[in-house]
Amino acid sequence: MKKTIIQQKQTKLSIFCTLFLFGSLVFLNSCANEPIDELNKKINIALRSGNEITEKERNEFIEYVNENSLDLPQIINSNNEINQEELTNLILSVANKRRNNTESKIFSPYKDSENEDKNTKVSIFIENSGSMDGYVKGTTEFEAALSDLLVQLQYKYNKEKNNNQNLNINFINTKIHPSKVDEVNNFVETLEPSKAPYKVGNRSVSKLNEILEIILDSTKQNEISILTSDCIYSLDKGKDTEGALEFQKSLTKGAFLEKSKEFNFSTIVLKMNSKFDGCYYDKDNSKTRLSKKERPYYFWIIGKHNLIKTFQEEINLKQLKGFENSYYLSNSQENNQPFFIVLKETNKIGNFKPTDRKAKYLKSINEIEYENGNLQFSIAVDLENIPVDKSYLMNIENYVVPDGYSINSIEKVDRNKIEKRDFLTVEKTTATHIITVATSSKFTLQDLKLELSNKIPSWVEESNSIDDRDVENELDKTFGLLYLVQGVFEAYTIQDPKNESYFNINIEIKK
Repeated sequence: MKKTIIQQKQTKLSIFCTLFLFGSLVFLNSCANEPIDELNKKINIALRSGNEITEKERNEFIEYVNENSLDLPQIINSNNEINQEELTNLILSVANKRRNNTESKIFSPYKDSENEDKNTKVSIFIENSGSMDGYVKGTTEFEAALSDLLVQLQYKYNKEKNNNQNLNINFINTKIHPSKVDEVNNFVETLEPSKAPYKVGNRSVSKLNEILEIILDSTKQNEISILTSDCIYSLDKGKDTEGALEFQKSLTKGAFLEKSKEFNFSTIVLKMNSKFDGCYYDKDNSKTRLSKKERPYYFWIIGKHNLIKTFQEEINLKQLKGFENSYYLSNSQENNQPFFIVLKETNKIGNFKPTDRKAKYLKSINEIEYENGNLQFSIAVDLENIPVDKSYLMNIENYVVPDGYSINSIEKVDRNKIEKRDFLTVEKTTATHIITVATSSKFTLQDLKLELSNKIPSWVEESNSIDDRDVENELDKTFGLLYLVQGVFEAYTIQDPKNESYFNINIEIKK
């Protein structure tokens, strides 16, 4: 009898131990899969190669934190943005636990920011071929914009008086011709087609792709290059126009892909407008005399991503005389999930409740009630740092939502258009825009994934010409512009095929 009781107790103890061991393994395994542990693992793996964290690897960490922001609150600040200092501290803590005694080399945006003013060089390249003469004859908006840009650059990048070492001005045609500039403020006044310093080099020939290749090749990691040009492709006579433009586009794409092998860089294209008084040369190299007509030209700003980001913050590009539009291209989108909250009352049709009533910000809703078969609500979003034009942000066609949803409006935050209780919440956040979305009961209810597409803006196609022989009837267009921009866009797409949107946010919606 005692033997039976002892055997029963041993059996129960054995079962308990087995269950305990199994539970412990499950618990340990679940802990190992926690986002913070996974992030530590990613950092460790990166450090194994050269005991270094590169900019690209840090951006991968940032992407992972954004995807798991709710589980990594220690690395997210109050504005729902990456706390770069805390991320650096985490990397350092992982690095310090390694057996390697040598100090790890860790890329930090703060270090770059501290040294930018001292180390960043800016080189301006002014195309001075014959096709550009009309922009510098007399006093023009081209000269006003160039003068304003030079003054801003001198203030930002040349802190010491009479020290122009960080700002270089060049003319470019078949090669680079440095300009000896003692006083930037007076430089633009010397620009005339028939005078030095403008009249230099072989001005009868200019091939846009060769110019771009020269500039890309000369741009180093601590440099920003700025090209100002009419950006017109030169084609050989007698060739099929579309085929020739496709060929030129391929050359452009190849030039930008080749440069990307050295380092990641961004490009800003500005469309400008100025009076033009001179001869216009069409695709057949026939000339038309234009007398003080408004014509487009462009600034191309090229440099390492962090340098361009600081450049955008410091240089007021949109206030340059004749500014019309801009387009930002990059293979280094570092934060693709801006701050957002669902508003409880503004523009609401139907009804819903917060999934988590204790959450500080409403990002998930449930208990949906339709009103006459419709559901509508608004989202407050921080779009301040999205690198696109205002017109691009406000264009509903640039956004993507799931089938069954529609975007009804995009507006800037305006207290007069937001319900009072919602505004009390919004004004304490960084939200800049209100996006109103809708769906109906005839569609299957699903989560709302809202994206801003990364695509060539409509102004590029609207500014494009494929036959400029009647230039006076399309003065606002540039021959081959769409092919030129497509070449650059495709180069960036090849480098980062997943970079299909500027941002995406996800709102859980439950019945």
